[in-house]
Amino acid sequence: MELNALSLGALFIALVAGGFIGWFSRQPKTVTAAPPNLERDKTLAEARYRAMLDEIDKHLAATKDALTELADRQDTLAAALRGEQNTIEVQPEASDQDTVLQPRDYADARGQLQ
Repeated sequence: MELNALSLGALFIALVAGGFIGWFSRQPKTVTAAPPNLERDKTLAEARYRAMLDEIDKHLAATKDALTELADRQDTLAAALRGEQNTIEVQPEASDQDTVLQPRDYADARGQLQ
């Protein structure tokens, strides 16, 4: 095979076109460097957020107890104005969680041990 100018030009154009196609079809590589304190900062931000939510929950519980006490006091004063004796004792809720029941034995609960 003789290498003339036309075949060398076609070979060169094919090489350049293949290089461009390969370059543009490759997967992009993203190189990022995370700062060393990123995880620590994220943890601190999450801890602050949790502390803020706990503080809000405590404030809401205290507000709920205060409103309950005010409503009871208002009922007592309204009863006193009507001439009735109405004594209500306020017992603030200890927690909103239900007590956990002890697990029952399956066979005993199904009546199989009689």
